[in-house]
Formats: sequence, C-alpha cells, structure tokens
Amino acid sequence: MFKKLLLAVAVLPFAVQAADLPSYPFIHTAGEGFVMLAPDLGEIDFDLSAYDPDPAVATALVAERAGQVRALLEGVEASADIHNMRKELRKGEPAAAEAYDIRSAVHIVVNDLGKWRDIMQALLAMPNVDHLSTSFGRKDRLQAERELTAAAVQDAQRRADAMAAGIGKKVGAVSAMSSGQLRNLTHAVGLMPGDLYPRNRSVNVPPADKDWLAIDTLRWSQTVDVIFRIK
Repeated sequence: MFKKLLLAVAVLPFAVQAADLPSYPFIHTAGEGFVMLAPDLGEIDFDLSAYDPDPAVATALVAERAGQVRALLEGVEASADIHNMRKELRKGEPAAAEAYDIRSAVHIVVNDLGKWRDIMQALLAMPNVDHLSTSFGRKDRLQAERELTAAAVQDAQRRADAMAAGIGKKVGAVSAMSSGQLRNLTHAVGLMPGDLYPRNRSVNVPPADKDWLAIDTLRWSQTVDVIFRIK
C-alpha cells in the first residue's frame, strides 16, 4: 500500500503538467518588437536636503531651495511636484543626539527637452540637491506600445510559419497569446523563450560617470508568446 501511494505521488506532477498541454497539434513560438526612439519628455527626481542644529533653520533652507526650483521652471514647459517634507535621522548619528536632516522630495517633468540642458546645469550647481536621478519617455507611449506589440505578434507569426513549413504544414488560428511567457506550457515542454529575448532593455543602472546633461535614446522592446494550431 505504501509503495502504491509513493507511485501515485511521483506520477501526479507529470499528469498535472501534461494537462496543461493543448490536446491538438500546435506550434509554440515567441516574437519580439524592438525600436529605438528619441524621447520627447524627461523626468527628474531628487531630494532637497539640509541640516542645521536648529531644525527650523534647515526647514527654512529647504523651503528656500524649493522656491528656487519653482523659479527655475517659470516660462518653461515643465512642472514640479515638491512634497513630503520630512525629518530623517542623520546617518552615523546616535539616536540620542537627535540630529536630523530635513528633506523634501521633488519630481520634475520637462516637456520641452530643448530646455533640458539649462535645467540640469542649474540643478547640478544648486546646493542641497541630493539623490538625483533622471529618466526619459514619450508622450505617445501608449501608441508606441501598441505598435511594438503588433510587431512582436508579426515576428511570432513569421517564426511559426517557418517552423510549420519545415514539416510541410501550415499555421492555423492563434489559440493562446501572452505578453510574457506562457509559463505552464513553457516549463512542461522545456521551452525557454525568456533566454532568447532579454526583458526590460530600457532599464539600465546609471554609471558613476553618467552625463547628466545628455538625453538618452529610448530602447523599448515587447515580447509575446503565442500558440498556433497546426493545420
């Protein structure tokens, strides 16, 4: 009885995996759409940070810098969200010393990249600016994503057609499609399209010598997994 129970437990995962496979002849393939675009908007994030033994003095200094940031953007196609003023215990200071930095988070959206260099030069020269980071995007992002997805689907169709032709068959209707891996199927039959198509190409860690004045080219990609019936 014990041996029968072990056999049933050992067979169960394979039965579950087999149930995930389509019951009809199919081709499982992946496609990718990839494009390099010039951005038309930029975003800047940083903290305004100040310390003084008197927290009121530090608070006033952060407020002054916030006013300078707003003045910098006057007459420019840009907006600033300055919020979340807070106290943070200074690193390396014992709690009993009660030494705090006063910080305020700033998020700037620059819609006219012709002004990017001037804005960044002013911020880099401004005291009390900390934790600076930048990113770029497109105002028509949704349209670009739709076009990338369509290109990825066409790429998957092309690959499926070539595979089917190799065995003298034709590709039929699409039975399933996903913007990521069809995980159960992928693992069940040992296919790993994720190894072929790197994800998140537009996400990079800024190097230590990052040129803050440069405008980065966008590198966007979209992948799809598709199951086609075989005619």
